[in-house]
Amino acid sequence: MSKAIFQIMGGLVLSCAIGLLCAGILVNTGYSQHFTPARCWADYVRLLIFVTPLAVIGIGLLRLRKWAALLLSILGLYASFWFILAAVRPVDIRPGDATWVGFLFAALFVTPSILTTKYWHILIWRKALRLKT
Repeated sequence: MSKAIFQIMGGLVLSCAIGLLCAGILVNTGYSQHFTPARCWADYVRLLIFVTPLAVIGIGLLRLRKWAALLLSILGLYASFWFILAAVRPVDIRPGDATWVGFLFAALFVTPSILTTKYWHILIWRKALRLKT
């Protein structure tokens, strides 16, 4: 069951990367009604710089690699820090604003770190190469 948790997280990260790539391509080619089309190749390079690490982390989690779980944990902790900061110190608060939602998102993004520390022994750095003799 613990291996399946990391494989599910890897599948979700990989599908998120694929979705961001498709949405970014649609926006850059001008099929979006709200955004202007890309003017140069730098926009595509920025998109690939953002999507490629997510795809690598997703594939690494599917193969149960420690480095991928560690990278996802660091990214999750970084995002949860900003969610907590936004919940504790809102910029423009009005009556009825739901600042507590930041704490819920922070708890959601801390979950990969908790699972990584709990199931660290199941993950591997890399498989050893076996040469045929």
